Amino acid sequence: MNNLAVGVELLVTGMSITFLVLVFLMYLMKATSWLIARQEAPKEEPAKATSLSVQKSSEGLADAELVAIMAALGKVLPANQQAVIRVAPQGATGAADEEVVAAIAGALAAR
Repeated sequence: MNNLAVGVELLVTGMSITFLVLVFLMYLMKATSWLIARQEAPKEEPAKATSLSVQKSSEGLADAELVAIMAALGKVLPANQQAVIRVAPQGATGAADEEVVAAIAGALAAR
């Protein structure tokens, strides 16, 4: 019976110490975030819209081309699965419109 009492006492002591340490860490994290929030971040201009549907033709692919590419990829990719598709703007590759479309069509045909 003595061993059972010691075991229960250790259980309660360990749980209470763990709880107190977690409460201490919670308030420590709140204090740290409050100190960091006090420091003002440098003001930056808002980032450009990264949505593919709002890209202008001067920044990348035209909207009609992008819709056509996404429709073709939707037919090729397996249904009900996630896929990451990145379409690089033309400025980054330096390729002409026809070369980009031909490269995408070739990649789709190879699959």
